[in-house]
Amino acid sequence: MLSRMFAVACVLALTLAVASGDEFKGKVKKLDADKNTITITVDDKDQTFDVSKDTKIVGLYGKKLKKAIQENVPGGLSGVKEGVAVSLTTEKKDGKDVLIQVKLDELQAKKKKGT
Repeated sequence: MLSRMFAVACVLALTLAVASGDEFKGKVKKLDADKNTITITVDDKDQTFDVSKDTKIVGLYGKKLKKAIQENVPGGLSGVKEGVAVSLTTEKKDGKDVLIQVKLDELQAKKKKGT
C-alpha cells in the first residue's frame, strides 16, 4: 500500500515538473555572446532567448546514439554553432520564461581525453 502511494506521488511530481516547463525545438539562427542570447527558428519564426549563467548547455557525445552520454558542451554557449538543431527547455520563474537548458540534438564526436 505504501509503495503504491509512493509511486503515485512520484508520477504526480513528474507530471507537474513537465507541465511547468516548455520545450522548443529548432535550428540555431544566431548566437550573441555579448548579450548572452540565442535565436532559434521554430516553424519559420525566430525566437530569441536570454542565456543566464545557470543555463545548462549540453550535447550527446559518443559514436552511437543509443550509447551516447549527455555532457556539458565545451565552451558553453560559444561551443554552439549556427545551423545546429537544438532543444531549448524553459521554466516559469517569477512570471517569466527562463531558459534552463540548451541541448544539441545531433550526436557530437566523442571528446578526446585531456580536452
